[in-house]
Amino acid sequence: MPWVLDGNNLAGGSRRGPVRRAALSLARQQRVRVVVFFDGEPPSGVPGVERLGAVEVRYVRNADAAITALVAGGSGFRVATDDRALAAKLRAAGAEVVGSATFWERVSEAESRRAGESGEEKPFSLDLDAAIQRLPEAPGRVPRRRPGRRRMR
Repeated sequence: MPWVLDGNNLAGGSRRGPVRRAALSLARQQRVRVVVFFDGEPPSGVPGVERLGAVEVRYVRNADAAITALVAGGSGFRVATDDRALAAKLRAAGAEVVGSATFWERVSEAESRRAGESGEEKPFSLDLDAAIQRLPEAPGRVPRRRPGRRRMR
């Protein structure tokens, strides 16, 4: 069952990074698609829609409206939000709705299971923002060998 996350609501007014990492963790552990909606503009240099494997992060003008439209267009969604009005609409549309406390518990359980499977002592944490910062500005040139020419040893 795919997850839909009300990103700003789950972030509680703080940074968006933990919600993005949680989405990646859920997608990896449960092998499901996750769509995260954030209200407002994307960070500088980030497109309006980010695709990170099974995770899609969307920056929209009104996340509640976008989530409602997505859920109304399909079935079998699990939505994480604490917005009571939005939750009522989504339940009426047939979605399973969980609160932020339940969502963060499931993320913690998923990370603990993953840590147990890999033998790690603590849950894996991917600092996506730091990883993006380490990427080069432009791809480097990769030298190629021309066909038919062999190196002499």
